[in-house]
Amino acid sequence: MVLRFDAQFVSFSNAGGGDILQISFDTMPKSEEEDRRRTPYVLISRNFEFPGSATIEWHDGHDYDGGAEITSLRLSRECISIRVDQGLDLEVTFRLPASKFVRLTTLLSRMIDADRISLVD
Repeated sequence: MVLRFDAQFVSFSNAGGGDILQISFDTMPKSEEEDRRRTPYVLISRNFEFPGSATIEWHDGHDYDGGAEITSLRLSRECISIRVDQGLDLEVTFRLPASKFVRLTTLLSRMIDADRISLVD
């Protein structure tokens, strides 16, 4: 199964002095009430205070899911493709200014193990 969508909002957050990083690709602004969600999003998180890899959660437009392991991630200038171990591929298109794309690339490179990520020009 493939979940495809165009993210209108890409956001970055960190807590604990950078020990917890999150990247969100979303179709609705954060100001909307989450219990009314009917559109997809993907959230990638990494907590460096504990061993382990990044975690991922998503909403497919109908229901929430997550807890899957990212087996591969491919990032290009306008698209992120993520394969998870639950038989799901996520393909999200987005538009970011160059400076925010650099930040996205930097954060993903910190969050995802090097053997699972590929950056495409």
